[in-house]
Amino acid sequence: MTPNSIKYHADKIQKDLGFPFDFHSLRHTHATMLLENGANIKEIQARLGHSRISTTLNTYSHVTQKMSTETVDIFEKMMHHEA
Repeated sequence: MTPNSIKYHADKIQKDLGFPFDFHSLRHTHATMLLENGANIKEIQARLGHSRISTTLNTYSHVTQKMSTETVDIFEKMMHHEA
């Protein structure tokens, strides 16, 4: 695989599906899915090859709806456990 072959196939997929798509889309989706499913941020940093954790945190630690809902669920469980 070369960068040019990835770009070619991404362009083809973009045209076939009719929405913006590139390699960076896959990278971002990959990191977001890992984060949503509880992967360790340091492991995500290593997979993405970021030299600084701040790059990973600033780019990929946005709060998704799933993460927000799960946080509320965790808090509610904690409150019920305490009662």
